[in-house]
Amino acid sequence: RLSRRGRTIIFSIHQPRYSIFKLFDSLTLLALGKVLYHGPAKQALEYFHSIGYECEPFNNPADFFLDVINGDSTAVAASKEVHRPVDTKRVAEENVDSSVVDVLHQKYLDSSLYQSTREALSKVELGQGSKQRISKKGHEITYANGFLTQLYWVSKRSLKNLIRNPQASVAQIAVTVILALVVGAIFFGAKLDRSGIQNRVGSLFFVTTNQCFSSVSAIELFIRDKKLFV
Repeated sequence: RLSRRGRTIIFSIHQPRYSIFKLFDSLTLLALGKVLYHGPAKQALEYFHSIGYECEPFNNPADFFLDVINGDSTAVAASKEVHRPVDTKRVAEENVDSSVVDVLHQKYLDSSLYQSTREALSKVELGQGSKQRISKKGHEITYANGFLTQLYWVSKRSLKNLIRNPQASVAQIAVTVILALVVGAIFFGAKLDRSGIQNRVGSLFFVTTNQCFSSVSAIELFIRDKKLFV
């Protein structure tokens, strides 16, 4: 429903089954910062077959790709025994010192998929006029929504989190009420003289210090959401 409204949805699928994998339009395989495949998902098996990696019958393509990249599949072992390159440059690439990732990356660079991608990117660069000077606004970070819209949705999300986890809010309210009663009892009936002024200064100092230390609990949000953000 959200996607039909034009929203961009990002989510992760761990070990997708075939019924989910066949819904993919485009597939990009990355390993160690290198592109091993980028193109239509339906052509991925055909591409790996062309470079010597045969997917076994009844095997999930997603699991097959991961096994090939990790170098621990039967397809990798079979390709090392059956598919032997003739060119001396290929022999140098597929020796024992070369990793599977480097070999797959080099084969992708030599494929027609990579060449077509490069040609498409070149056309885009020519269309945009790469020689023209880029204005300063092009380097500025812009947002699709304004500050008030962002504040509204972030506040709404925080309110939902508070409602879903009321224990933390109840504890904070209880601590604040108890400290208010303690401070009020200690400095109750302060007189309007020199000692009374000093007592009021002490109470203000105590309350300010307590507020500063109580706000440290906000760091928990950064610690908890750091992994999700990264």
